[in-house]
Amino acid sequence: MAASSATLSPPRRLAVLGFLASILGFMTFTYYHNSASLVSMDETLSQRQLTSEWIQRHPERGVSVWARNNFRPLSTAPGEREIVLFWHLPKSGGSTAKSIYRCMDQTIASRLNPTVSRTEEEDLIAFEPYGERGGKFVNVDMTTKSGMLRAERLGLVASGKVDILFAMDPSFAGEHLFDEQHKGRILCLFRHPIERLESKFYYLQKLIGRKHTDLSGKICRF
Repeated sequence: MAASSATLSPPRRLAVLGFLASILGFMTFTYYHNSASLVSMDETLSQRQLTSEWIQRHPERGVSVWARNNFRPLSTAPGEREIVLFWHLPKSGGSTAKSIYRCMDQTIASRLNPTVSRTEEEDLIAFEPYGERGGKFVNVDMTTKSGMLRAERLGLVASGKVDILFAMDPSFAGEHLFDEQHKGRILCLFRHPIERLESKFYYLQKLIGRKHTDLSGKICRF
């Protein structure tokens, strides 16, 4: 009687064996999954190390020539007199950064209102177009290639009259305004692209002055 009560019926025996097999299978899967993850992580780290070493051995293939020759790497400390090129991405905080640098009494090269820009003058001038509290600017236009070429002819960076340049085309500005004797440093603020589009939409909506208008063309060009 005792022996018969201790013996499992065939259906129960199959159920217990199936449960144990499930546990064993889950443990096996977990082990191999973790092992594969570790191998994948090791491979990723190895690839990163190889990429870094490759760039160090072949710097000419990892960075543009103008960036490699005319700007200082992040590994070097800022120099005593170092000009900054700020890559101004639209609707990404560039105007706020410009206001901060104005408060820090830094001389800025960007773009001024044509009524006060003084870009028609022959000489390079650092002046205060908006009074003492409006900041100091240089009479150049950094938003166009012709304006940057004019700044190049006037020797903007070598003049020592500017502290920071705001440009939307860093490759053109870096190639034409900086050189190996006058190396600079690049800064930039990035923002989520959807938030940039949203900000641009409301900016254009406010600029046009109507709540409902078709801005799709301007948004697409942006």
